[in-house]
Amino acid sequence: MENKRLPQLCDDKSCTGCLACVNACHVDALTITTNDEGFYRPRLVSDKCVKCHLCEISCPIITTPQRNSKNEIKVYAAWNLDESIRAQSSSGGAFTALADATLASGGIVFGAAWGENLIIEHIGVTDKEGLGRLRQSKYAQSNIGDALRKVKGQLMNGKIVLFVGTPCQAAGLKGFLQKDYDNLIVVDFMCHGVPSIKFLHQYLHWLEGISGKVEQINFRNKRKGWYDAVRSVKSEKGKETVLCGKDDCFWVAYNNNVDLQLSCYQCPAQGFPRFSDITIADFWGVGKKVPFGHKDEIEKGVSLVVVNNVKGGVLLDEAKSSLFLEERTIEEAIGGNLTSVQACARPRSRDTFYQDMDKMDFDDFRVKYMSTSLKQDLVKLFRERLPYSFVKWVRLLNQK
Repeated sequence: MENKRLPQLCDDKSCTGCLACVNACHVDALTITTNDEGFYRPRLVSDKCVKCHLCEISCPIITTPQRNSKNEIKVYAAWNLDESIRAQSSSGGAFTALADATLASGGIVFGAAWGENLIIEHIGVTDKEGLGRLRQSKYAQSNIGDALRKVKGQLMNGKIVLFVGTPCQAAGLKGFLQKDYDNLIVVDFMCHGVPSIKFLHQYLHWLEGISGKVEQINFRNKRKGWYDAVRSVKSEKGKETVLCGKDDCFWVAYNNNVDLQLSCYQCPAQGFPRFSDITIADFWGVGKKVPFGHKDEIEKGVSLVVVNNVKGGVLLDEAKSSLFLEERTIEEAIGGNLTSVQACARPRSRDTFYQDMDKMDFDDFRVKYMSTSLKQDLVKLFRERLPYSFVKWVRLLNQK
């Protein structure tokens, strides 16, 4: 008997915006929109729907894909041996080494890049010049668009594909594909959660009064080292403005968990085993409890690389000539990245954050939701007033 029921998409609070459902629809009955808070969501155009229910099958919330085997996990501290790449990367540059190995095999790399008007979108690149657009962390939700369809097309044409995204985007890709491909490597990262692109743009508009029209943003400028990375923006006239502490209200909101997508507070993709072949992150706290014989290297940035299965191990082996690698423990990795196994706590102020963003003057909004604590202000004062060499020395003492 023919199924006459329209598909039931997951509710807005559970949706991660992975857009697997949109990519799965062959008749384009699902379009991409944003909700009131500015997060990407699917919208059903019911008169186009043929009721095939591929969207439900692809959705990783409704139909959970299979995870990897926990027994296969291996953990490494890593950094790129090319110092210029390491300096340009948010942590140690492990992603670039993995991507370079993929490109050397004639493959294509999909990841998040800044697009026009500072929209974050997933694109595919086939050369090192394009790879530069995928480097560095982007701290807002990316628009997957039709990238999952493009990934599948490349896979079916026999191309090696490296896909990099948030854990929920990795789950979305697996849900969309509905099968394993030997020529696909999925990399996710240990994710704190994502703010909306709407909030990011409100923040950038406010910044124009300080910096001029923003053309570029670097969320992890390492001019003061990896641990003390600051945000920097460049205006259309080339002026660079550096923000940190209470002056960087976007970062305060992010660290206080007040601006995250609702599903991030009940993340369906956290924990081990993962949906991905490799997980990367900053190796926060490396050497703090377990001896690490490379303390002088830490301030340049250290990547955490978790190999989740045999396929991930093969790619890391292909990339290892470009990397320093030292095996560590999963306990140490989780200790510095608790959001890999537990979701961020939802503060009470999250209930009204986005509504007030639309109603309030941004300066008043900033004071209400993005004010720093006395401890944060004192740490900022400590870092700014004392020589950086002294701050680094204190941190090294703390790691002994």
